Amino acid sequence: MVVIGGGIIGLELGSVWSRLGAEVTVVEYLGAVGAGMDGEVGKQFQRILQKQGFKFKLNTKVVGADTTGETVKLKVEAAKGGKEETIEADVVLVAIGRRPVTKGLGLEKIGVETDKRGRIIIDDQFNTSAKGVKCIGDVTFGPMLAHKAEEEGIAAVEIIKHGHGHVNYDAIPSVVYTHPEVAWVGKNEEELKAAGVQYKIGKYPFAANSRAK
Repeated sequence: MVVIGGGIIGLELGSVWSRLGAEVTVVEYLGAVGAGMDGEVGKQFQRILQKQGFKFKLNTKVVGADTTGETVKLKVEAAKGGKEETIEADVVLVAIGRRPVTKGLGLEKIGVETDKRGRIIIDDQFNTSAKGVKCIGDVTFGPMLAHKAEEEGIAAVEIIKHGHGHVNYDAIPSVVYTHPEVAWVGKNEEELKAAGVQYKIGKYPFAANSRAK
């Protein structure tokens, strides 16, 4: 099995099939897995998956596929261009991200504007360009997470009822449901460095956690 995309969904589903006995190869355009994950955590996570049998082709892009036979033949090359290589697989999973489904809803008829990616444009109080219409969740900006949408929904109702509401987007956790799981919340080290924010690093051995084997 080849998974195109080394993000959260690709790694989760690849992990399931790996534990069921499939040989899994992940093709990722970027140089690291788990977009948004702390760099050190991401490298350790990749090593754990490799010990489980995962193979990774990072900095690699898919340029074509042949599905005429019983298997799929993927043509890949370096992200910056280079020698083409063929990977053969029984099945290919495409997990290169999600996009909001807003076409065909008639939004333009009521004056709701979207951007080029189909996301509904809102202000800091969740107002759309149409008077009296607010928007939250996966069809607008930010991570497509259920608990993020829930917090936005609560804040939107508070704004309607009391005139104010707030979502702390830095406090929204992300989780990768592999084995073991990986989770994080807030800014990662790379983001803090880029922002010029001083920080301290603390490390806790997972072996001391009661869930560790």
